[in-house]
Amino acid sequence: MGRHKGRKGKSAKNAQANQPLDGKEDLYLKAPHSFVFHRGHVGKTVKELVLDVRKLMEPYTASSLKVKKKNVMKDFLSVAGPLHVTHFIVFTKTDVATYMKLICVPRGPTLTFKVNEFALARDVLSFQKHPDVESRLFTNHAVMVTNIPSDNMEHRLMNVTFKNMFPSINPNTVRLDTMRRTVLINYDPETQNVDLRHYSVKVVPTGVSRAMKKLMKTHLPDLGHHKDIADIFLDKGLSDSEGEQDGPHNQVTVSQKIRGRGITHNAVNAIRLKEIGPRLNLKLVKIEEGFEGGNVMFHALVQKTPEELEALKQLRQNKQKEKLARKQRQEANVKRKQQEKAMQKQKSLEGMTLNKKKENQEQENESSGDDEEDDDLDYYREEVGEEPEPELFSQSKKRKRTSSSQGEPKRKQARPNGKKGSDSIQIQKTKGKNKRESKFSFKMTSKSPQNKKIGKKNGIKGFLILVIASPQGDLRLSGPPSGQGPSGRARTCRSLQGWTH
Repeated sequence: MGRHKGRKGKSAKNAQANQPLDGKEDLYLKAPHSFVFHRGHVGKTVKELVLDVRKLMEPYTASSLKVKKKNVMKDFLSVAGPLHVTHFIVFTKTDVATYMKLICVPRGPTLTFKVNEFALARDVLSFQKHPDVESRLFTNHAVMVTNIPSDNMEHRLMNVTFKNMFPSINPNTVRLDTMRRTVLINYDPETQNVDLRHYSVKVVPTGVSRAMKKLMKTHLPDLGHHKDIADIFLDKGLSDSEGEQDGPHNQVTVSQKIRGRGITHNAVNAIRLKEIGPRLNLKLVKIEEGFEGGNVMFHALVQKTPEELEALKQLRQNKQKEKLARKQRQEANVKRKQQEKAMQKQKSLEGMTLNKKKENQEQENESSGDDEEDDDLDYYREEVGEEPEPELFSQSKKRKRTSSSQGEPKRKQARPNGKKGSDSIQIQKTKGKNKRESKFSFKMTSKSPQNKKIGKKNGIKGFLILVIASPQGDLRLSGPPSGQGPSGRARTCRSLQGWTH
């Protein structure tokens, strides 16, 4: 079986996807784009109005734009450049009325309108007997038609702002088949209000009876209650779905080929407009020179004298100077903090290197301390003449300390026989007056029940015994002297009862 005639292969699709930008995409990038969103609490109805206005601005708008409460105008302005956005349409609501702002991005001006009345698209379609809204209507932009006069500054600026929101068309090169929608803006000089309407444009043949138009539609009428097709042409009860009658006011000669049933080339056809919503009745309130914060060029409610305008201009300039100075201070503070952070990092690296050197030195000292302990053991054997008990020098070893530890390490009391509640001994060697004499201080602490009972009775917890070894090999014991202890009770040598050492 051969390949389908109209089907493209994978290579052809990839080649088509990798083609450079053509003329249509260039026009899309050059066309004005818009953001339509609301600020603050506006209610459910105004939110639906925002969606309808987005539909009106299709396809050059962000139809799925998500707005959060924490977003500010600076967030929208920061992404407007990469997305080629040229206009913001912002809706706000107060206790007085609903307002709509037209902002030219990025430098203004800003036009503020008061929304006197509005109707949603679903409300407009609900009054029509045969609403006709196709998705293909929104594949191309709408055509802007306005009658705003140019007699003063605010009218000229309003006229130019509305026209620049939609792409311009060239009558010599435009395709009539793409002009499916139009936006009409009517200015009422008496009330100074602006009415905005949104219509769909449709070309229909002229000189055709209503019965024939029924048969020319895509969906044929119900013929179940007719015996012959001739009854359709002779039936007087049929009514046209369009309320507008054809006449010289809407008949034109189409010079291009347009898709549609019964539309012929270079023939007289009629143009039908059907409203698809929304409706807006606006009144211009204020025009600002910049982006939501410039000089007020026009205000419909407040009139200021030249002196007041000059004072406001001076105040705004002072605010700009303060803002610039504050920005410079912030940049200087950021630079200073970065330098301090770099210096602190350098000091930290130097401190880490110094701590590492100290740790190495402590390890060397510990190794030398072990040698001194061996010398003490040999000296004890030589002077006393017998082997020392294992627990006498168990606490002489130094515990390894890390660089992060602070203070002296706690000494753990030795427990002879490895039993809980036994007595403990600490020993310390010092030099006596005679160079050949040594002093060994034994600090004994009792934890046995019998010694605890004696210590509780006498008010002592332990005592110190001084052992002096002479060159002749004799030992002299020096115990706690008689007298009053810290607790006011007598300290005697009877507290030696019950000790095993």
